[in-house]
Amino acid sequence: MLTKLAANTLIATACLILAGCGFALRGDTSIDASLQPIYVVSDRASQELSLSLKRQFAINDVIVSKSRKNAKLIVIVKLLDEDKRSVALDREARDAEYALFESASIELQSPDGKNLRGPHTIQQRRLIVNDPDNPVGEETESTIVRAEMREQLSIRLARQVEFWSHQIQEAP
Repeated sequence: MLTKLAANTLIATACLILAGCGFALRGDTSIDASLQPIYVVSDRASQELSLSLKRQFAINDVIVSKSRKNAKLIVIVKLLDEDKRSVALDREARDAEYALFESASIELQSPDGKNLRGPHTIQQRRLIVNDPDNPVGEETESTIVRAEMREQLSIRLARQVEFWSHQIQEAP
């Protein structure tokens, strides 16, 4: 009975301390309604990243336009680079660890094509421990990790657009 009371007291105390310290979870990507809908432009190589970014906007109740003429902001996104670099080798000079890199560029324009912000480059990096004796597993893992990286990249891109939208609203 005493340990249960002590545990509950400890949890309540921790919650009060955490609430009082100013910590806040990251919230939704909020873009003012006056700057919506947004139109996302990308080239063929960046289609997957563009779809992921549109999904992030949809999750956060940001309206994405299907046509450029109805948009109030134009977001131009480009996947710049996909890279794989060896980080460590095993005794037989095979990759024991490698790093995957993805970088993207984002730019914000007005409907008339005037550059409002950017271009800004964002990079995502992941380290992978490799089993050189299982090349099929490595390829599968790389594919899965790259998809996760693009999802994380799209979250960061959406947050960048949110940051810029607040700057645009505050500007005279």
